[in-house]
Amino acid sequence: MKDAYVTWLKNEDKSEKTVNEYPVILKKLIKWFEETEGNKFEPNMVTTLHVHEFISFLDKVKHYEPAYINKILASLKTFYKFAMETGLVIYNPMLKVKMKRTMKQYAPPKWLTKQEVARFFHAIEQEKNIKRKSRDIAICRLMAGAGLRVQEVSDLNIPDICIEKRRENVIVRGGKGSKFRIVPLNIDTVESLKDWFKYREHPNNEPLFLSERNSRMSDRTIRHMVTKYAKDAGLEDVSPHTLRHTFCKSLADQGVRLEYIAYLAGHESLETTRRYTQPGENDLRKAVQTISEIR
Repeated sequence: MKDAYVTWLKNEDKSEKTVNEYPVILKKLIKWFEETEGNKFEPNMVTTLHVHEFISFLDKVKHYEPAYINKILASLKTFYKFAMETGLVIYNPMLKVKMKRTMKQYAPPKWLTKQEVARFFHAIEQEKNIKRKSRDIAICRLMAGAGLRVQEVSDLNIPDICIEKRRENVIVRGGKGSKFRIVPLNIDTVESLKDWFKYREHPNNEPLFLSERNSRMSDRTIRHMVTKYAKDAGLEDVSPHTLRHTFCKSLADQGVRLEYIAYLAGHESLETTRRYTQPGENDLRKAVQTISEIR
C-alpha cells in the first residue's frame, strides 16, 4: 500500500517534501489505531469517530499544536482521497472532519519573485548545448507561464500546441482528475516554443519534448532538470510545482479573477486557488515598510 500511495502522490505532482512526509504521518494514525483497537490497520476499518478520537489523542495526550494537527489532518484527507480513488475504501471517514481553529498563519505556497524568475531563466541561458537549452526553456515557460503541472508537460504531444497568431494555446488532455482544458499562451511561452520547433520535427502525435535518448521526457527527468537550474541560479527548494505556483501567484497579483485562475490552472476547487491571494513574507514586509517615517 505504501508504494502505491507514494506513486500516487508523485503522479499528483506533490512536492518531494510532501511525498516523503505524508507516508510518515500516516504511520501515526496506523500506530494509534492498532494500539487502540488491537487490530491490524486497514483503511476501510477507520470511521469518522476514530478520526475524532485520534484528534483528541493528538491534542490532549501528545499536546500537538493546532497547526500541526491540521497538517496531520490535511495529510489524512489526501490519503483517503487516494484510498477512494484506488478502491481501498468505499467511504471516506475524513469527508466531514474539519480543521482545528488556529490563529497561526498558514504558510502560503512557495513561488518565485520576478527577480528570482529572471535568475532562474538566466541560469538556463548558460546551457552550452543550444538544442537542450531551447528545449528546457520551453518546458519551464509552460510551467511558469502557462501553469502546467510537470506530468502535463511530460504528456504533451506536438498537436497539443498551437502557435498560430491569435490562436496561441496549449491543450491539456489528461490533467488532474482527467480534466481537459485549453490554456492560452503568452508571448514569452510562444517565442520559446517557436525556438524549440526549430530543432523539433513535426510528425503527428509525437511527444513534444524528447530526452537525450530520443524518448519522451519523463516527469522525473523534468524535475531533476528544474532542480539543477535552480541550484545554478542560487535558488533553494525549487521544483516544477514552484514554477506553477509562480504562474498562479503572478495572475493573482495582477488582479485576475479567481475563477479564471482556477480554470487556467485546472484546480478542482476555488479554495485551492484562494491560497494565492494570501500574502507571502515579502508582501507583508513591503506593506509594513509603506508606513515607515524613515524614507
